[in-house]
Amino acid sequence: MTLTVFLGVFLTAFQILPGTTPRDHGRTGNHHLKQEQLEEAAAAYQEGLSSIESPSETDQTYYGLQNNLGLTLHGQENYDEAFSAFDQALSSAPTNQDAALAAFNAGNNAFTTQQLERALEYYQTALMADPNNEDAKYNFEYVTRQLQQQEQQEQDQSDEGEEQQQEQQDQREGDQNEQQQNEDESQEQQQEEQQSEQNETQQSEEESSPEDSPEPSQQMETPLTREQAEQILEALENEEEQLLREVQKIDGRPRRVAKDW
Repeated sequence: MTLTVFLGVFLTAFQILPGTTPRDHGRTGNHHLKQEQLEEAAAAYQEGLSSIESPSETDQTYYGLQNNLGLTLHGQENYDEAFSAFDQALSSAPTNQDAALAAFNAGNNAFTTQQLERALEYYQTALMADPNNEDAKYNFEYVTRQLQQQEQQEQDQSDEGEEQQQEQQDQREGDQNEQQQNEDESQEQQQEEQQSEQNETQQSEEESSPEDSPEPSQQMETPLTREQAEQILEALENEEEQLLREVQKIDGRPRRVAKDW
């Protein structure tokens, strides 16, 4: 299914005759347009419009010149000025069929520039002016489907983007949880190591405490000073002298044996 892109030419091509009336310029422009001489056609239509001092609201010639100028500008890819010409033709269309033709051409110009919503509005205007316009009806349905597909694609992309964002969020949360878990495990390990070191230190202190040290009786006696040694020696000499005196008192003669009667 493809869009109908037929662009309607209003002015009929007649034999070119010398003249300066708007219709004469229109005939000249139509001749150049059929020959695809777009620059010459545009110049002829513009000259014809310039020769109209004050167009009436339903001037047939003015309408035809604007519509066909829009076609020529569209062919030159001058789409913005083509819109202006088609709008002028639409506003001055003498009949509903003429209005439908100008709106249809404007819709095709909008579709070419991928302004789908604008194109849809022009096709709708054409159908309101002429409900039996099959080309406008076909293009209206076609662009409607294009917009629906576009909206669906945008929705899918939006959903995909949200899904990716959710996955990224889940990934970040997972990384944060893993990091927190690693930090907790590291902190717990450090606490265990510190507790172990404290236990080892306490055990070492208990092993070397005074309770387990040798009792005073088992310790080496403190060496005597020289003064103390001399005092002890003097005391020993005095004891020997006293003992000698005691021995000297003993009678050295044999004791007489007493009678045993």
